[in-house]
Amino acid sequence: MYAKKLTIASLIITYNRTSEAKAQMDIIRELWQPLFDTLDIYHEFNGEADWYPKKYREDFLHRHKFMPHFLGAGHMFNMGMKHIFQSGKKYDYIIASSSDAWFYDPKKLKKIILTIAKKKYHLATSLLGVMALGTEFFIISSDLAKKVFPIKFNHIVGKHKLLRWTHTKIAIFESIFTFKIMKVLKNPNRIYLIPGRRTVWPTNRFHSPNFYASHHDSRQRKKDLLPKMRLSLGPRIANMPSLNKFLS
Repeated sequence: MYAKKLTIASLIITYNRTSEAKAQMDIIRELWQPLFDTLDIYHEFNGEADWYPKKYREDFLHRHKFMPHFLGAGHMFNMGMKHIFQSGKKYDYIIASSSDAWFYDPKKLKKIILTIAKKKYHLATSLLGVMALGTEFFIISSDLAKKVFPIKFNHIVGKHKLLRWTHTKIAIFESIFTFKIMKVLKNPNRIYLIPGRRTVWPTNRFHSPNFYASHHDSRQRKKDLLPKMRLSLGPRIANMPSLNKFLS
């Protein structure tokens, strides 16, 4: 199996972190794309129109109405998967992420993709504590994604008063995602936990050294990544204007 033979759909969901989304697209175009035969970016956005008036480096941009944070994220994941399925293109894997989740080590990403392809894993992600599978960044086979999505998060939360109160406080979306994954796979051995980020704890919630960053605090992100990221990217960062601007 060669990475160059694989076709990839990158699904990004964004509300207000447009600077991070643009920087992430730089990473995808300059670092991920050379690894694969095809890589298309699907960008789902539900912020104000003037925050993101036009496409940047994505292939497809879809705008959605604003919803509360977790409801909006669930809706955009569902719609993004729908757009990928309806594209008529056959993708081997879908890499789904929040706009501020950067996976910036292409060698590590390539190794993960080749591992799951060779060993026939259907999902690569992290555990949130020991309870649920993470959705901030995950890699899923197209075959599994078609069986798992859409996730009827809004419907489930709307039906239960307790969930309407708790969904902003605990990982309800991740729990429903985990339940559907397990219901379809019936075998946790088909899930690959990302090395270096197998389990997410408070200590590594926003940062795994040298390959992953998802800080909500942009100042802390710059502190953790600079100058290591500039050093690791070298001259390639010249082709990544939004990432360069964010780190400056």
